[in-house]
Amino acid sequence: MKSFNDSENEIGLDEEFDLKVDLDDSKESKEDELLKQVKEDEEETELDLSAFIPSVSSQSNRVIGEAGIMSVIYSKNGMRVVPSKDLMEQLGNPKTVQVGLSDYHIAMAEYLGDDFTSYPCWSKSGAKSVIYRSELVRQIKDHFELDFQDRTSITFAKAIYKTNNGKPIALIEVIDAQS
Repeated sequence: MKSFNDSENEIGLDEEFDLKVDLDDSKESKEDELLKQVKEDEEETELDLSAFIPSVSSQSNRVIGEAGIMSVIYSKNGMRVVPSKDLMEQLGNPKTVQVGLSDYHIAMAEYLGDDFTSYPCWSKSGAKSVIYRSELVRQIKDHFELDFQDRTSITFAKAIYKTNNGKPIALIEVIDAQS
């Protein structure tokens, strides 16, 4: 604490005073001011919305059905096939899968034959496995003439399960996947 008197005072104060700055007090007074302002703002119930620009978008009706069996993602950020947790469980949770294409189905199993490529099921995305293979995505897209013009993914909803040599095979229906 420093004391000032008239002889040290250049601004012409006649009385002697003590100057003491307490940073904690100034911090508290700022907090008190903010709390007071917040309380005043809370008391105002009417808000003038004339300064706001409305957000406008068109609503499209989208039917959300049952969970999908498999999704094909075709985007600039990456191409991948994402089989559901249920599909992978039905196949016995294999570390790799093979894929075959017919007119109306995608066959998926741990083993379809020696002529089929085995695709690793990489890291789990939540409960789903992911197959990161752009060539596979392009083959599925081209074979079934899938249109990714206005979307980045197509999800297939139905599969039937068969066996071959005692091993499970999923036949994923591609009919009506675009609707």
